Amino acid sequence: MKKRLLVFGGTGAIAGALARSFQKNGWQVVAATRSSRPRAATKTLRWITYDPLAANADHKVLDRHSPFHAVCWAQGANINDSIYDVRPDAHLDIYKANCLFNVVTLNVLLRRKLLAKNARLCVISSIWQTIARQNKLSYSMSKAALQGFVLSAAIDLGRDGYLINAILPGVLDTPMTRRNLKAPQIKAIESATLFHRLPKLNDVTDLALFLCSEQNQGITGQFIAADLGFRHARIV
Repeated sequence: MKKRLLVFGGTGAIAGALARSFQKNGWQVVAATRSSRPRAATKTLRWITYDPLAANADHKVLDRHSPFHAVCWAQGANINDSIYDVRPDAHLDIYKANCLFNVVTLNVLLRRKLLAKNARLCVISSIWQTIARQNKLSYSMSKAALQGFVLSAAIDLGRDGYLINAILPGVLDTPMTRRNLKAPQIKAIESATLFHRLPKLNDVTDLALFLCSEQNQGITGQFIAADLGFRHARIV
């Protein structure tokens, strides 16, 4: 039986790259999305529509594709706000999308016994989990909360042999980045390290492949940045 990956956020750039990377390495991928638009399935890729936070959430849709040897959470939401203009309702929506979603889905997978023996779990967080930038209050707080999620889960999951880690991507070279940031902003980020470029999607996917593989025998509760050293770089 092929190893099976469940990836949440299947329509996003990182989730899509994860799906393709795992497929190329012989995995069967189940991509979960909250969108109801039908998507083409293949022998190694299945799409499911699943919203764990919906009032009528159908958790049984996961049963039909289990057991899962690895799970990657690559879904989430973003918002620009600051302490001057934060809106409580929008703040809570970001928390639900970036944090509560992970808590609920992992709880469902455990309660329904849908994880394979010694499954590996990987959360795609962000470098903004540990550093801050302007006008990112709610987003940064939600990502910081994932640190508590991963650390706590790593302790609790040890009894069943499950490993869980987080990848912290930097500002990745994606079409969305090119649309959302102005050229001077991108240049400033590229110039923050002597690599003079943005990290790429495969910097994230290659790391996820290792963390979810049998080669990873004891790494858990860790936060590994894929940012070309941006968090720690100081060009002087």
